[in-house]
Amino acid sequence: MPRKRTRKANRKAKDSVFVDLFHQKKYCLQLFKSLHPEMDVTSSDIKTITLKHIVVDRQYNDLGILVQDKLIILIEAQSKWSDNILLRLWFYASDTYLTQIKNNPAWDVHDTKAIPLPPPEFVVIYTGNRDIPPTVSLREHFFKNANVPIDLIAKVIRQEGNDIIGQYITFCHVFDDMVKNYGQTRKAVEETIRICRDKGVLAEYLRDREEEVIEAMVMLFDQQTAVEQYGDRREAEGEAKATAAATERDKRRVLKLFAKGNSPEEIADDMELDLKLVKEWLAAPSMA
Repeated sequence: MPRKRTRKANRKAKDSVFVDLFHQKKYCLQLFKSLHPEMDVTSSDIKTITLKHIVVDRQYNDLGILVQDKLIILIEAQSKWSDNILLRLWFYASDTYLTQIKNNPAWDVHDTKAIPLPPPEFVVIYTGNRDIPPTVSLREHFFKNANVPIDLIAKVIRQEGNDIIGQYITFCHVFDDMVKNYGQTRKAVEETIRICRDKGVLAEYLRDREEEVIEAMVMLFDQQTAVEQYGDRREAEGEAKATAAATERDKRRVLKLFAKGNSPEEIADDMELDLKLVKEWLAAPSMA
């Protein structure tokens, strides 16, 4: 039983990095260019639409991006394979389109004219060890019938490489090895970062965000330990502390960016925070 909880904690730690990494526009742009090098886009052409906050235990390993209002890409990062990933992507797409329709007053599902929905693309970034084919099909895995009039096909990326996706996969593999060597400890996280930086893997991100990455990953280890020792009540307390700590990290980053000369508007846009919240933080005595 403890082994199962340990694997869960390890997945959360890696997925927290996935969310934090691709929450930043420049890395989200690199991710898109890895998928579509033929398209000429800038960071202003890309909008994250379903990303969750770092270390919060929800669908934190999901990423949705809208590109030039013409293409929706829905991505899941997984270290443990499950065919149900296809179902989650299906539900994920439905929820995303419903949100898009609700947010566009010109779109009416009761109108006779077809709504110009951006076409979807589905990607699974898999960091586990199973031999998964390059594409997986909802129809094939669930219905076993070629005549079923519905399907969803997802591209599976699992190879290490030089692009941002391949580097994230390498980071996860190195982290798994370090946890085997050092357990769920700060040492495992620090060694992962050291090795990856030496190899040039996510080097810029890890240089700029080393403190935040270590804090987030170690916090997830500590939270899991609390769950094992004290049960579900302690888990809720640990999540509350994790959320508060994540907010404090955001506040410190806001202050750092402001000190470098960034305007509140630029900071809010870069960190995808509410502008009013950024201004409140900057005006607070503790932020002065």
